[in-house]
Amino acid sequence: MSITQLIESKILDSSFNEAPIIIISGPTGIGKSNLALSLAKKINGVIINADSMQIYKELKVISSQPSNRDKKVVSHELYSIRSICQGFSVMDWLELVEKKLDEIFYKNKVPIIVGGTGLYIKSAINGISKIPKVDKKVFDNCLKLFEKIGIIEFKKLVKKIDENFIIKNIDKQRLIRAYSVYLQTGKAISEWHKSSEINRIYNTFFSILLEQEREKNYKNCENRFDEFIDNGAIEEVRYLKEKNFDRSLPGFKCLGVNWILKYLDKEISLNDAILLSKRDTRRYVKRQLTWFRHNFNPDLILRI
Repeated sequence: MSITQLIESKILDSSFNEAPIIIISGPTGIGKSNLALSLAKKINGVIINADSMQIYKELKVISSQPSNRDKKVVSHELYSIRSICQGFSVMDWLELVEKKLDEIFYKNKVPIIVGGTGLYIKSAINGISKIPKVDKKVFDNCLKLFEKIGIIEFKKLVKKIDENFIIKNIDKQRLIRAYSVYLQTGKAISEWHKSSEINRIYNTFFSILLEQEREKNYKNCENRFDEFIDNGAIEEVRYLKEKNFDRSLPGFKCLGVNWILKYLDKEISLNDAILLSKRDTRRYVKRQLTWFRHNFNPDLILRI
């Protein structure tokens, strides 16, 4: 029995009252996209992106987005939908997913949500607190304040209003988000997260977690990064450098981007940039595995 046949049989055995939304998740480089493509071809599926880096138009190669050939075979949604300089939140993603699901169900197709961004997966299944949008003027004023006083002093401001938030959120974007939400609403973002008003998708899910022997997963990631380099990753990052985008933007967290930037800035060699990118990828896989172990309760675990 093939993996796709196994998934089909498990779904049928689960006796759902309605056709479920399928979720395929797991650490980076494990083969989620390939499995989703094979399954989608077999069950008339549409693939929906759940990877926070694959939303960016400028990161097609280095974030391992699906090829044009794959997109012609099966519909792929929510890939390359934003520029790296545009804001994008989990709530934004969730709202777009809900719209896509309506379209997919209307066409009598099967939605397959695929990705390794844990917060996206968790929000699809459990929902997320609905935090009011912040006015651009408020956000811009917070950004100016951050640039004026620096991250250390800004962290002190956020800690005064939301000590719980500051424990796990210390990067620029999250700090500015927390402070701007407080100024907009008068309520700490941690309090919003506890809110009973939850945005969730009211559907049945069948969730799949892919697992693999860790060293094999690491090796796959390393081989894949070499392919990124061969297929134009350096040119992608050079474009970001030439456009002089703010390097604290979330998209710059994409694995490998900052090390390649250091190579282009002539701070390190290309070989060092590749080695350090692979090291960070291994560390990221380890963090993902920890997250899935504590936060994800799949219907099916596939060891591949």
